[in-house]
Amino acid sequence: MGRIARRPKAPPSGAVIFYGQSTSYDKSKLPGTRIKQPVSSTSSSFEDDPGSPTSSIPSLDTSASLFSDRDFDKESSETSIASSKSGSKSTKSNFKLYTPAPRTSAVTVIALMKTTMTAIQDVPHVGVLAGFVRQIMQITDEVRINKERNLELIDKVVSYACVVFEALQSSQVSSGDGLGELKEDLTRIAEILGNIYKILQSSTENSFIARMDRVIHREDTLSRIQEQDRRLDTAITSFQLKSSIVLRTANTNTTMVKMEPIPPSIRTRHSKKLRALPQIMFGRDGEIENLVTTILQTERPRLAILGPGGIGKTSLALSVLHDTRIHSHFGDDRLFVSCEATTCVDHIILDMALTLNIPPDSISGQLLDAVLDRLRKSPFLVVLDNFETPWELSGVRQDVEMLLQDLSELATVTVLITMRGSQHPAGVEWTHLLPPLHPIDLASATAIFQTISKKADEYATALIEAVDRVPLAVTLLANLAAVDGETTEMLLRRWREENVAMVENGDDRLTSLDCSVRLSLSSPRMRRDPGALPFLRLLALLPDGMSDETFNSFSDGLPGISSVRKALSTLRQNALVFVDAQGSIRVLSPIRLYICAQQPPSVEARRFLQDYFLDLAFQGTSHDNLVVKKRLCAEAENIEAVLVDSLEMGRPLDVVVEAILTFCHHTYVNGVASTGGLCLAVGMFEKLSVSAPNVRNTPALKQPRRTPRLLRFFWKDTAPRQVTDLKPCKANPHLKLHADCLGCWGQILTRRSRFAEAEVKFLLAAKLHIQAGDTAGHAYDLHNLGCLLSRKSETFGEAQEALQEAMKLHEQIGDKIGSAYDLMGLGQVHLQQSQLVQASVAFTDALKLFTECDDDLGTASALNSLGQATLCSSRFGESEDHFSRSLELNVKAGNVIGEAESLAGLAYSLLLRSQFVKAQLRIEEALAIRTPAEDPDHLHILGRVLIAQHKFEQAEQVICRAQVLHDKADDELGSADDKQFLCHIITYNGSLKRAARELMALHDIYRGCDNMLGRADVLAAWGMVLIRRSKLDLASEHLETALKLHGEVGSVLGQAFDLHQMGCLHLRRGQVDEAITSLQEALALHIEVENVQGQADDLNQLAEASLRRQCYDEALTGVCRALALHIQIGDVSGQGDDLYIQACVFLEQSRLPQAEETIHKALKLHIQSGIIYGQARDLATLSSVFWQKYKRDEEGRCEVEAIETLYRAIGLFSGVWALGERDLCYRMVREMESEVEYYPK
Repeated sequence: MGRIARRPKAPPSGAVIFYGQSTSYDKSKLPGTRIKQPVSSTSSSFEDDPGSPTSSIPSLDTSASLFSDRDFDKESSETSIASSKSGSKSTKSNFKLYTPAPRTSAVTVIALMKTTMTAIQDVPHVGVLAGFVRQIMQITDEVRINKERNLELIDKVVSYACVVFEALQSSQVSSGDGLGELKEDLTRIAEILGNIYKILQSSTENSFIARMDRVIHREDTLSRIQEQDRRLDTAITSFQLKSSIVLRTANTNTTMVKMEPIPPSIRTRHSKKLRALPQIMFGRDGEIENLVTTILQTERPRLAILGPGGIGKTSLALSVLHDTRIHSHFGDDRLFVSCEATTCVDHIILDMALTLNIPPDSISGQLLDAVLDRLRKSPFLVVLDNFETPWELSGVRQDVEMLLQDLSELATVTVLITMRGSQHPAGVEWTHLLPPLHPIDLASATAIFQTISKKADEYATALIEAVDRVPLAVTLLANLAAVDGETTEMLLRRWREENVAMVENGDDRLTSLDCSVRLSLSSPRMRRDPGALPFLRLLALLPDGMSDETFNSFSDGLPGISSVRKALSTLRQNALVFVDAQGSIRVLSPIRLYICAQQPPSVEARRFLQDYFLDLAFQGTSHDNLVVKKRLCAEAENIEAVLVDSLEMGRPLDVVVEAILTFCHHTYVNGVASTGGLCLAVGMFEKLSVSAPNVRNTPALKQPRRTPRLLRFFWKDTAPRQVTDLKPCKANPHLKLHADCLGCWGQILTRRSRFAEAEVKFLLAAKLHIQAGDTAGHAYDLHNLGCLLSRKSETFGEAQEALQEAMKLHEQIGDKIGSAYDLMGLGQVHLQQSQLVQASVAFTDALKLFTECDDDLGTASALNSLGQATLCSSRFGESEDHFSRSLELNVKAGNVIGEAESLAGLAYSLLLRSQFVKAQLRIEEALAIRTPAEDPDHLHILGRVLIAQHKFEQAEQVICRAQVLHDKADDELGSADDKQFLCHIITYNGSLKRAARELMALHDIYRGCDNMLGRADVLAAWGMVLIRRSKLDLASEHLETALKLHGEVGSVLGQAFDLHQMGCLHLRRGQVDEAITSLQEALALHIEVENVQGQADDLNQLAEASLRRQCYDEALTGVCRALALHIQIGDVSGQGDDLYIQACVFLEQSRLPQAEETIHKALKLHIQSGIIYGQARDLATLSSVFWQKYKRDEEGRCEVEAIETLYRAIGLFSGVWALGERDLCYRMVREMESEVEYYPK
């Protein structure tokens, strides 16, 4: 809807994490060698060492104009469509049409022609047309006879010339194809202008004979002028329609092309590629055939490949995934998701999104919904490899099984998991309980060994049997045997010696795979390179592999490793590592697990690795450094894993927690925040008893009744600074960090829309910050709680008090940035209550503070909020400036969520200025960068844009989805906004009673929330519905109340809409003068706010008013202006309304051929846009045309066509509950039937 403003929504949390910003990183607390972080890498470093072996309601038919010029003036019963006077002449009126601008001047038209002719060269018919326009303007002052009528015609020529040359300036129309399609119309217009020029020129001669001739032929000249005037009207209408088709066709193509691209933010670490087919695969043909057959012939197969480590589960899954039959069935919709590096269900969801090539720019809850929605669109085969890793984690199994259930319930998804062990996850109805994989047969194992080592003898067979034909173990032994100088006999001897030594040392007998791994680790090549095993131990600590940049950082050496490149070469030769599709060095999962359990790195090397990733984590606040941000995104899972390892190893708790908090700054801004490290840190603080005892069970302190519920949690009495009688705890140095972790955790939960959990974290953080004497932390706790409470109208008061107290504390400690965020929160509370002046002041003050502190993210956030405030005030030029500046800063800082908000703001501003194509591109861009997350407010805007373009079916789907998400987030007002615009769709579809009921309920919701803007918008829409239901007195009451409320909140666009509807109401009552006054006021306001659709609709209704006053030329001129504007914005329904008015004028002038042709065009456009009410009006008018033809005794069955067409109109009017119009049609049809003998079909 391009004509109604939208309620702003308060953000639930700040633009950045507020905790852990003041602490400085003391590297001296972490002993060990520091590593210089690289900023870029220009070449791969994974080459083998040479020295070793080998990313508005668009006028909801707001026109309420009816299908006759006077039929609804109940005081003029003698006039009707059926009895329109033939040959009636225009009557002169003192009323002059109020136009969007002063009468088009000659200078303006000449400038337009000059610009157009510069762009369009060597087009004769355009040049001829421009020449006639120029000549007609030049003789204006020389006209001698019929001067008044001739000057009116000249004015019309100038206005129409403006319409034509503005259309020709469009790049789509001015193209070769566009001009070719319009050539016939332009030639006809030039011909008519030539005739007009000849007539006018004949009246400029001043000789006696010429003057006498003019007097004698005065009436003939006037008749010629009127004829050319009519021809010009028809030609201009035809030109406008054809040019609109050219523009619509071009715009349809344009929507497939993006606007000028904005530099992308660094959002994700990397996309996931389908892992390659194993090159060596023997012994699993039966299992492959069984799995492929089950997948293709079973409905919703749910399969699990089980077995011990190294048995070939992953290779089997990949072989199935790459089977030609599977590829033919699923195409590219085959997903391979490795769960090896996952530590929580969020990571599985994130990796699934990456595998789908979707940037994970939001929170886990919404991310899962979006992933599931994507999987519903077509058949998918989803392979979850190493599923035991997250399934076996303490406290995570239930969530992981729930995720597996969600996937299994999708009819379009085939689920295949690989899992160590023999137990199936619970909660899924497995298609076949396939037995765990067994070792392959001897022939297959021998084939693997021989393919790799090129050796086959009895010793090789003995080795294969010794490792029980386990595929990975056979592969490892074959790689050892492939070394020059190594014989299978020597290898078998070493195997027996190692195995005996294990038994003699009292160790439990290891599995065949473990023995194979140990044998690989003790191979001659590994022994010759003392750095290979230490490097492998470090690699095993990185679940996401070692990136090229990290490897470069270690190229100068690691503790116990003299040559890292040589170590890598050795590991690759022993098949212990591989390089994945992203270029990272990885260790196979079974080997990595064995190394972590049996061969952990030295304490020195482990600390070295931790120091490196702690350094990376401490760069989390480098929001404006895109190189650093890209690096952090790529290393996110490794950083989290190493931070957790640092905590578990017992590194200095304060330093590690500071690193976790700092890294959360990065993940929060980029929309992929994880709480794993925070959860572990909080648990460690609690175990160490560094927090106050029984914090969770501390009862709320008694408060006087006037203190809000929220603040009772903190205050013992009403003194503003005396918060509680909890004393600062100097003996607990970790208390502040504990509180910061809780506060940070709360902010992440808030962004995930888990508001109840977030509130608990903020409250606990506040208690601990008070105990720790941390005023800054306590102030941010209050700020976050205030933002949380500003989501609901019933807690606005508590939100305001919390934010005001937070600002007092921030001012007390001199924290300007904190004060700025508090002002932002207070401004949002004002904005929610439609207090636009107070909101703008707060946002402006916040912007000044952010600018003083050189805080780009804060500045961007303040600009976004200012954009919202100016939008509500209908100051669209200012709002676009604010959103554009905010967008630039957010892109620079890589703030994905802020970037999307800026784009959404721009889209909404463009929508309200009737630039629908640009608005759709912007909002789709906002949705794309948050994909697969769905922001309900952004979906709401997209729905509004679709309604403005009369794409009602798509709009309904989008807005219903937004409502579901608003309801899920418990956003009552957001859901109310969605319902309001669903009511507009219902109105279009003709369910007026239902729309009225829904709007009545919505009015109660907005009134209960004290939301004036929402009340005003609903009352205006309600009034529009009541006009259609002919309940004019109640409609008038609602519209007057809406106008008053819109005036109080300063919504100029809202007032314009109300005045337009009041004009429509006056027309229904036959109060033409009052209608003109209201519509002129509406037009002035629409011009003020640059709302083109509103201007066009106002001009349409003013043209109808002129029609009712029988000012036909005035009506035609006005409706042509309206048509030009409707074409400009691509409003098909509006164009149909304009042609309907034009047809009514032709009917009144008894120009029946033009009337019939024009009303058919109007009907076609209303059918195209799906406006049933408009179709009904067109049919009723067409019936009148047929009846007039019958009255003239024209050939054909005109009387039958008139009656049958009127019955069709009655059916449509009944369907949309337009009862007044239906009853009028019944009266007309009875009159017709009484005059003729009619036999219905």
